[in-house]
Amino acid sequence: MARSHPIPRRRFVKLALAGAAALAAAPLARAAEAAARVQPAPARGARRTPPRAMRRELENQTRAVAAITKAVRDYPLPAGSLPATVFRAMPRKGRRP
Repeated sequence: MARSHPIPRRRFVKLALAGAAALAAAPLARAAEAAARVQPAPARGARRTPPRAMRRELENQTRAVAAITKAVRDYPLPAGSLPATVFRAMPRKGRRP
């Protein structure tokens, strides 16, 4: 194969050193950029309040659970009736001991 314009040795060494320096500096630049984006941690014991939409949703869920609990507790059961739920262990699936 014929070479078209070989690079002089000095220029090649300069380019190689510049590339190595760029590779070595890249992680440092990324680390400095990431450090600039980091926000300081809140002080210990300090609690951040949740966003307004989250607080509203938590209140809705709390009301819904309270309403469901009230409906279950207010359901009339005749005296001496069986409990609403009975726990029975399911048979083990797979190999038997």
